[in-house]
Amino acid sequence: MSYSRSKRSLEIELISAEGLKVNGKPVKRQTFGVVRIDQETHHKCKVDEQGGSYPIWKDRIKTEMAVDGSVRFISVEVFYLTSGGAKKSVGVAKIPVTDFMGGFTPQGHLNFLSYRLRDEYGDKSGIVNVSIMVKPDVNDVKYVSPSPLMVPSLGYTACSSQAAKAVNGQMWRPTTSSSMATTIGYGGRVVTGVPVNWPTYQRQL
Repeated sequence: MSYSRSKRSLEIELISAEGLKVNGKPVKRQTFGVVRIDQETHHKCKVDEQGGSYPIWKDRIKTEMAVDGSVRFISVEVFYLTSGGAKKSVGVAKIPVTDFMGGFTPQGHLNFLSYRLRDEYGDKSGIVNVSIMVKPDVNDVKYVSPSPLMVPSLGYTACSSQAAKAVNGQMWRPTTSSSMATTIGYGGRVVTGVPVNWPTYQRQL
């Protein structure tokens, strides 16, 4: 397989975050996010100038991801800026590739997803809201799912179907089902629902 056919184009929008906390206290400073595709590919998103624990970024990036099964997760890490300009981590969320590629998710579908952020100790530190779209490929390269022994099946549930059924104006609400009780690594818990200003996030494909 050639190099050009071993990757798929992605459009990722870091929309917003909710309830950001550091050491149990609400974040008051400016924040930004970093999207990591793999060890070599990462993208820094713009800073929310207003600051606070409910930032809105609406920053869209275009990138590529290998579709040979080598990439299992995309991670989103949120940082805040100190008074001296240094960056400090708020938390990390890991997004399984299977949540937006393969299975019943068609190419070109815009997936609105939300995940728990977790700090370095594994404690909840907020929620991050993103959208991900896999660009259709004329060569029809299919994603190769990793071995079931490599990918944990607990703690991950795609929320695109719930979001599609939710009505406009509905608040984000955390999932409390027992199936979400196990989390492997940081983040990974999906929160269902849609934001209050849902129409502002929708766009023509």
